[in-house]
Amino acid sequence: MSTIGILIGILANNIFHTIWFCCIVPEPKYDRKRTRLIVIATSILYTCVATFLCTVSFQNFSVPIGLFMGYAAELLLYGIMYCFFISASNPVKSLFLFTEYSSMHTIIIIIVSLIADAYTLGNPFIWTMRAVLNLAVLIFYLLFFKEKMFRMYKEIRSGYRMISAISIMCYFIQSLFWFYNMKLNRRELFFDVLLLASCGFTVAVYVMIFWYMAQSERTNRMKQLQANEKFLQAQVDSYKKMGESARQTRHDFKHHSMVVAEYAKNKDYQAILSYLSEYNEKEYKKYHETFCKNHAADTVLSAYASRCEHSGIEINADVWLEENERVSDYDLVTILANILENAVNGCMETEEKRRVEITIEEKGSKLVIICKNTCASDIMFENGIPRNREREGIGVESILSTAAKYGGVVDFSASDGIFVCQVILSNRKSKKK
Repeated sequence: MSTIGILIGILANNIFHTIWFCCIVPEPKYDRKRTRLIVIATSILYTCVATFLCTVSFQNFSVPIGLFMGYAAELLLYGIMYCFFISASNPVKSLFLFTEYSSMHTIIIIIVSLIADAYTLGNPFIWTMRAVLNLAVLIFYLLFFKEKMFRMYKEIRSGYRMISAISIMCYFIQSLFWFYNMKLNRRELFFDVLLLASCGFTVAVYVMIFWYMAQSERTNRMKQLQANEKFLQAQVDSYKKMGESARQTRHDFKHHSMVVAEYAKNKDYQAILSYLSEYNEKEYKKYHETFCKNHAADTVLSAYASRCEHSGIEINADVWLEENERVSDYDLVTILANILENAVNGCMETEEKRRVEITIEEKGSKLVIICKNTCASDIMFENGIPRNREREGIGVESILSTAAKYGGVVDFSASDGIFVCQVILSNRKSKKK
């Protein structure tokens, strides 16, 4: 096999990799231009390394060993590039997508090799078939699967260790059958069947994984709706309290009238003015006191302030937020309601003085939300995310997934019985890429 044939095969392979890797980064670390440059640089590096390894190995060893060495170098270089350089996700999470792509790429190679009955790198027929299959799968992925997969990938932030382990195992078994089949001196139907079976098994496993992810996403959305329902119920309770206050005001009005009438009989007009001024001030605070000018945020804060009052929790809010179209009301309610829901639940788990402090302000193009609450001293963290022993942390997942839509940063910490949640949003709606 000529060096030119090897080079042509490697270059064709790298074209596929470059296109695919630029399309399968749900959480990129850099902008598109820099991401593309890193992928292209990795492809050039791999071309040099693989050409050298394959040329040397083909001169001293068999074709399968040469292919294996190039394959191993490809896996190592592209894996490091994807998991640590272009993806901002946790490396374990990134590893799942990388092995998923590698399995798909290997399935295409196996199908083409079985049809062409050859593994020759420089064969134009083989690379034409690989190009056609890659293009067909890529179009299907971009049109029907990419947006949904990206959404699931971003919203589901736990469980990737298990599915990554399953993905690696499937990829290893698939590659093992493929390399062993290449080592045979002649084609055997049994190993052809095993190859196809391994491909079918891998596809079935990924179907099950994505079904699991879709179910998890659906469950998360249902729990998020339940959390919003709790907020709406708290809002209704707040309105009921306002109605009760209004009835009490109407009932007490006759007593206030008697006081004013008594002052009038004594011609104490200054006392009348003073009394009416105090009365108006208290009534205004009762019905018109707000936390901020943003209606969505004010409604959430009012509802949870009422809940804190009934639960014996002291709440202090320092909020400077105007009406803002850059962060949708739905997303703002989701983040605030879940933060305050978790804060109230955290306060109820401690016997110490229960207190919630929340600060919201706009700093330039950033929206900063900081909430502090008293909490138990045994809070568990996993990868910087609090985990509750008794219930699923759907509130935390909702905060993380909603903040991700705005390129936000979320930080959780706990020290000396105080839990702190800090959310920084880019204060602009996310754009589809």
